[in-house]
Amino acid sequence: MMERSPLRARTAALGAVPLVWAAATADQSHVNLGDALSPVMVALLSSLPVVHTSHSAKSSRMAAVGTIGHMLRNGEVTLWGTGSSRYCNPHVAPGEERITFAPYPGTRYRVAATRGPVSRALFGAENTLGPAVFGDPVWLLPQFYRPPIAKKWDLGVIVHLSELNGDGLDTEVRPELLRYHIPEDFRGSIHIIQTRTAISADAMRERLDEILACRRLVSTSLHGMVFAESYGIPCLYFAPKGRRRGLVPRPLDPDDGNDLRITDLYQGLGLKQLHVYVQPRLLPTNWAHLMRSIDRVWEPKPFDYEPLLDAFPLAVAPLHPQPGESVFDHPLIRAIPFQQPGRGQGEEDAAGPGLKRLARRLMKPMADRRPAQPHTRSPQ
Repeated sequence: MMERSPLRARTAALGAVPLVWAAATADQSHVNLGDALSPVMVALLSSLPVVHTSHSAKSSRMAAVGTIGHMLRNGEVTLWGTGSSRYCNPHVAPGEERITFAPYPGTRYRVAATRGPVSRALFGAENTLGPAVFGDPVWLLPQFYRPPIAKKWDLGVIVHLSELNGDGLDTEVRPELLRYHIPEDFRGSIHIIQTRTAISADAMRERLDEILACRRLVSTSLHGMVFAESYGIPCLYFAPKGRRRGLVPRPLDPDDGNDLRITDLYQGLGLKQLHVYVQPRLLPTNWAHLMRSIDRVWEPKPFDYEPLLDAFPLAVAPLHPQPGESVFDHPLIRAIPFQQPGRGQGEEDAAGPGLKRLARRLMKPMADRRPAQPHTRSPQ
């Protein structure tokens, strides 16, 4: 995918990649780890600065991590590993009608890769750039960051943001959700994890290290599952509903009413069935049985990252940290604007002279850059 494209031209003009992602708003003090890794993954693969761009911008831009495809409209947008809802308005009040998503007229979609086949089908064959390529870009994170983390907990339980009792960083799980109650006997071995972090590369790394310090993971969060599978941590999806409780082999059917993001992700790996652990939110969990279930059925999921890498819409030039540092210490990652720019500030303003100077030091002319492979041995 080395042909000239409007995205490459726009990136060269800005000195940064114009990227759409679910950034923190100007009045928020936190980011969601999975969403915030979108600019990190693009910067890691391109060695270029990244600036936040609106979902509805009229200029050429890129989208990567997140279930955001249904929000992309106007101009031209290149999708790489992006997911989509089936609805334009998936989060509606009770009684409100949901509107089925279809590609917006007047928008040029360039689908290089999607999270899975469900998302790809929503954009139609006429908007794809080649053969089907599936995968969440966060699958590539272990190629860049694999620290020697000591295991602290037998089980990490990653909760979805909707299950928290507020918007703060230290917010606890809603008290009525009894499935997250941990008896005294398990207090030192089971650890509840939320994916919100403070707005900084350091905070994101600390949350990721917290996840990697678990021997097993169970998650209601999509990216909790991606972290677990990509790092080879035994895991199960913590399904809140099902015909029966406990360990269940579930067909990956996009029409069964279960979490479509999970179906999309695992269908993208070629799976037709997935073991999940069904536990209603209002009933206590048998933690010992859950951990035995993970040990019994989990197997590593093979993921060939080469097609996703080949589908990257910019020149691949993997970022290398300094000796003794991790990629989260690199100035390019620390300079990512994880919070949306203020009102009235455009992409050129968001890039700023500092990022543009950094871009000039890091990037060769776009036409002269050659594709490269991510290093296979990540820094410690």
